Amino acid sequence: MSDEEKHITTCYQLAELSVKRGNHPFGALLVIDDQEVARAENTVLTDRDVTRHAELNLVGTVTRNFDPSQLQRAILYTSTEPCAMCSGAIYWSGIRHIVYGCSASALGEIAGATFIVPCRELLAYGCEPSTITGPILPLKGAAIHRNFWPTALNSPSDRISDK
Repeated sequence: MSDEEKHITTCYQLAELSVKRGNHPFGALLVIDDQEVARAENTVLTDRDVTRHAELNLVGTVTRNFDPSQLQRAILYTSTEPCAMCSGAIYWSGIRHIVYGCSASALGEIAGATFIVPCRELLAYGCEPSTITGPILPLKGAAIHRNFWPTALNSPSDRISDK
């Protein structure tokens, strides 16, 4: 198992833990210089705050605890491709490398597409380049979402495949 797969698997475990705690299935972690330094889960429902996505919870913690030069070397791993709000926060934090599991388009197919903006497209407008890697182990991420979101769209997709 590659490092990317190992970290995304941990993000999927965080997403499942988030569900057990009464929230949506999303998890994220930050790696600096090959060391995991922070983890976060989605807390939208328990905090009653629509901005408490796993990535925003993570960014809020790490920007208070690490200096900008450390964040520039960081890799943010997340169970699902960051939304537009989270992508902006990640960019403004100085983190320039994102690795995600399930794609935003796959999430949209499963949970219902409401506001899907792929992070590659959004971050392409940044003055500093960002590196985006994913999807990684997307079938595992899609399965977590299928188990959570009650929707008629909740059916297997030919467009989601593990590589």
